[in-house]
Amino acid sequence: MTRYFEDFEAGTVRQFGSFSLSEDEIVEFATQYDPQYLHTDPVAAADGPFGGLIASGWQTGLECMRLVVEGLLGPADSMGAIGLEELSWPAPVRPGDVIEVENEILETRPSSTRSDRGYVRNRTVASHDGEPVLTWVAVNIIGTRDR
Repeated sequence: MTRYFEDFEAGTVRQFGSFSLSEDEIVEFATQYDPQYLHTDPVAAADGPFGGLIASGWQTGLECMRLVVEGLLGPADSMGAIGLEELSWPAPVRPGDVIEVENEILETRPSSTRSDRGYVRNRTVASHDGEPVLTWVAVNIIGTRDR
């Protein structure tokens, strides 16, 4: 069932599930996209500032995005996004960590210039053992029911 702009309500919180990354997945991703030793070399990373290998924040974000699409944007009449207002990685993700992802609708507002859409401002938080490892606030464009 398609969700339209009118179906989103501020204050709604949804749990989108979880993911975990293996050491091999972290190294493989980072080797291609973020080749810092913190992400690619377990031996060198052991002597680094985090005391071991950690996932690239971008990999963590992409794993979260998959769950956000499955739980929020995929079922919606999504028309893209304006962008991110905030993005932070307050704690590292280590191999085997189970990361839980939730999303809260912060605000909805109809477009003042185009009646076929509205804006849904929302916060995604990914946590390990209750501690945030990633947060972002995004503004997504969602089609209206009568477009």
